Amino acid sequence: MLMEEVFDFISTAKIDAKLHQDILAHEDKMRKFYIVIFVVLIFIFRGWIGYWLKFGVAVPSGYDIRPINVQAEPMQVSYTEDEQNKKTFKYHSLINNNEMEIIPQAHYVLSGRVVAFNHDFLFVSKFFDSAALYDLGVSWGKLSDKSFFKKYVETYSSKVEMTGSRRLNWRYRNDIPLEPVYINSHISHSHIIPANRNIMAALLKLKLWDIVQVEGDLVDMGYYDVKNARKIDYRTSLSRQDTDASSRGNGACETIYVTKVRIGNTVYK
Repeated sequence: MLMEEVFDFISTAKIDAKLHQDILAHEDKMRKFYIVIFVVLIFIFRGWIGYWLKFGVAVPSGYDIRPINVQAEPMQVSYTEDEQNKKTFKYHSLINNNEMEIIPQAHYVLSGRVVAFNHDFLFVSKFFDSAALYDLGVSWGKLSDKSFFKKYVETYSSKVEMTGSRRLNWRYRNDIPLEPVYINSHISHSHIIPANRNIMAALLKLKLWDIVQVEGDLVDMGYYDVKNARKIDYRTSLSRQDTDASSRGNGACETIYVTKVRIGNTVYK
């Protein structure tokens, strides 16, 4: 009987030891599994993480209590050729080492309501994409009324990764009490080149239906292709009447080098 008790004691101790080793081995495997998952997630979302580390905080530069006039047409003052030459400069991308030539065409102030935006940070190609980091859809005039817009118009900003094409797509109900020419000329889709990190951080704060004012220059851009063999000239639209690829900028979109953003009463520079 005594030997059986000793035998049972030894067997139980071995079983407990084996169980403890199995638990430790399982915990070690789980730790390695979690580390692998963490590394994979970091790799997948590295663009998002990098963006928010760089542009996560927008510091106000001042405040303006005057209401933003969302009824007003965009303000545009063209530069002379001599002014364009003096204002032309080399722009360094905020996200990589790309450099491109910026040729200002006109001073520009756009005020209105945010109806769409797109900041695609996971897939960024060279040159234009590495400069124009943000697409902004804005409406003004009669289309600045939030309830009216939501009732009659649907819109969204998109980018085709394979081609780099950026579009603001919208459709409106047949019974909207506005002429098509008015609708097309009071919604804009702007490709925004932020002048600095704080401007980009401010843009990332924008939400749908916010009242916003962006100020800067309508600009053309010059850069070389991937093989550095052919120069590409990208031109901005200079009119709110553009509707298709026959326009100056091969489309209806304005490209804005933004030096000031106002969201409500808060100003960012």
